[in-house]
Amino acid sequence: MPTHLFNAYIDAPDGTTLAGPVTMDKDEYLFVNKNTVDDIYFNLKKADDGWYYSGGPVTHDVPKQFIDEVGRQIDEYHAHKDNH
Repeated sequence: MPTHLFNAYIDAPDGTTLAGPVTMDKDEYLFVNKNTVDDIYFNLKKADDGWYYSGGPVTHDVPKQFIDEVGRQIDEYHAHKDNH
C-alpha cells in the first residue's frame, strides 16, 4: 500500500505552480498534481545518476525539470527525516 510522504511543489515554466502528494510504494514514488487543472502525475525512481521517469498513466511527456524537482524534494525529505 502506498505511503503518503509529503506534498511537493513544482514551479512550471508557464508560471503556474503544480502541487500534490508524493507517495511511496516499495522503491517507486508517485507525484499527483492536485493544484491546477493540468493532468500531470507520474512515477519516478532514483538511479546512481539521478532521478528518472519510471512510468505512469500520463500519455504526454513529463518534463525532466518536473522529475528533477520532485526528486530533489524527495531527497530533502529523506535527509531531514534521517536527521531527526
